[in-house]
Amino acid sequence: MTDTLNQQNTPGAQVWAASREALEVCYHGYALLNDTESALKEANPQTRLVNGRPTIVVENTKEFAAATEAAWKRIAPVIDGKVKQLRGCMTLLAERVATALEDPRRKTPEGLSHASEVRAYVKALPEEKRSAFIMQAINEGDRATVASVLHAQAFLSGLSAEAQSTLRQQAAAKFAPQDYAQHQAAATALDYVMEAGTKVGIRYGALTRSMHLSPAEKAAEKLKALAGG
Repeated sequence: MTDTLNQQNTPGAQVWAASREALEVCYHGYALLNDTESALKEANPQTRLVNGRPTIVVENTKEFAAATEAAWKRIAPVIDGKVKQLRGCMTLLAERVATALEDPRRKTPEGLSHASEVRAYVKALPEEKRSAFIMQAINEGDRATVASVLHAQAFLSGLSAEAQSTLRQQAAAKFAPQDYAQHQAAATALDYVMEAGTKVGIRYGALTRSMHLSPAEKAAEKLKALAGG
């Protein structure tokens, strides 16, 4: 993924930078919270029974709760901003791929007639030969033939939606190799960022909430969990 995205003067470079920055924020925020919790345990250890075992826990202080909330309010907008940036890059890459798959003559009267003839020809082929015919056109760089099939509903060429989707991916890899590869890598990078952001959000949220609950509220939550609620 690194080699695919980290290409100077491409949208992938922006994806690479934004995803790295987002992950660094997530990891730093998670580690900082863990380090703070450990330091507080060491400074003022409180031993309580947790699941029947004596466990050192952090004393629920207003200062810790306030600091945790402040940290999350600082981190969350940064993560959201990077996610928005990544999605913007993905949209740009998708548009570039779509442009590469387009035939500039397709919407002219001659182009429309040609496209209709291509689809009719493909549909008349034996089912097992339809995808193979389009794959041959892709390999030969016949953009007009490929666009005729990809820019219309699949059934007009006698294809299933799944078969057309597969052909679209093959065509994208042929006609827009870098943009297509970067779009795929950007989707993976976005998944990593979303997963990391969710984990750090859950960690901060759970800790903040637990520190704001009174002993009676905590007991009520435990009873609810025990009952399967």
